[in-house]
Amino acid sequence: MSDGVVKILDGNTFVVSDEAGDIEASLTDPTGLFSFDTRFLSKWVLTINGQRLGALSVDDLQYFETRFFLVPGTGTVYIDAKLSVIRQRSVAAGFHEDLTILNHADKSVTLDIRIEAASDFADLFEVKDALKKKGTYSTSTRGGKLVLGYDRGPFSRATEISATKPARVDSEGLSFRVRVPAHGEWTTGLDVVTARLGGGQAPVKVADPARARARMARDLDRWISAAPRIECDWDALKNTYRRSLVDLAALRFSPPIAGGRSLPAAGLPWFMTMFGRDSIFTSLQALPFTPELAATTLRALGDWQGVRLDDFRDEDPGRILHEMRYGEMTAFEERPHSPYYGSVDATPLYVILLDEYELWTGDRAIVRELEIEARAALAWIDEYADIAGDTGYIWYKRRNEKTGLENQCWKDS
Repeated sequence: MSDGVVKILDGNTFVVSDEAGDIEASLTDPTGLFSFDTRFLSKWVLTINGQRLGALSVDDLQYFETRFFLVPGTGTVYIDAKLSVIRQRSVAAGFHEDLTILNHADKSVTLDIRIEAASDFADLFEVKDALKKKGTYSTSTRGGKLVLGYDRGPFSRATEISATKPARVDSEGLSFRVRVPAHGEWTTGLDVVTARLGGGQAPVKVADPARARARMARDLDRWISAAPRIECDWDALKNTYRRSLVDLAALRFSPPIAGGRSLPAAGLPWFMTMFGRDSIFTSLQALPFTPELAATTLRALGDWQGVRLDDFRDEDPGRILHEMRYGEMTAFEERPHSPYYGSVDATPLYVILLDEYELWTGDRAIVRELEIEARAALAWIDEYADIAGDTGYIWYKRRNEKTGLENQCWKDS
């Protein structure tokens, strides 16, 4: 909490807000609701009677769920201590938020509640590099929902915002005028749903938030139960071990090519996607505890293994990818990450991971399954990586100098 932001995530979908639960993103600020490298929500601000709320505390329930305790006013001066607010937020195809307002006074109170909402639909690379958008925005209010849209040719994204209680919906958010009885409360559910409409994909439907949270909780329990147990008299060690398993679970990412299985992503906010080097290193370190991560990493990276010479993506036959992205700039080949192969170490590390996985698990079937991929990786080391012709050394040289990667070079390892 020292950096002043609160993060929750589920795979490639994550929300980064301030300690009051609000989002006010700038062009270079990695706050907001992101999914598959696009920011679907860049503004999400709650006010009551026109006033912002101040944070009392934040309860990190799980990596996919958090709760904000708020009061009207900001800083150390609170406008009305007889009113308190709870925002409970969880990730699920976007996020769901339960907003609860409690009246502690002896009299009823009438409130104007407002949620300001907007989306810039920024590609993650646009956020990092402060680049402007090239498509067109749209806003519509229909069926009690606020629908924010973005289109650029075949690339189409949308954010749907709705509430479980009747709201006045306009192009900039949702408003409620409510009466809260003495010592009573008022609550509504708020759903923010992401939709990727390009490439023949259907819009994502609103998930039942309780069922989604229960599903993620069961999945986390199964994940912890499947790992080796630690029995000792030192509670700090047991707590650290469990916390480490939970943190590793939070890094799991299921790329479309993985068939619902998970591999480790590189980290939030910039790197919640498949990275060759990072996914391999994490899988190697987790082999004694969760070897299934390594199996998925090996298969997914093998499926995306280079098959041709492509200077734009620094691709060679047998080379293992460095990074895979799904955003707008990648779709229009303004970045080469579909995938990008410019890594010097991912390919030898792939062979090492396959060998270590078999040593730890005895699973020879996966070695036979990936024999072609392993031989292709070894051939890349001997042929394409030996640029200087001094057998035994791997060299690195980026072939495409005009990909927006001028300040990046993956020879650092």
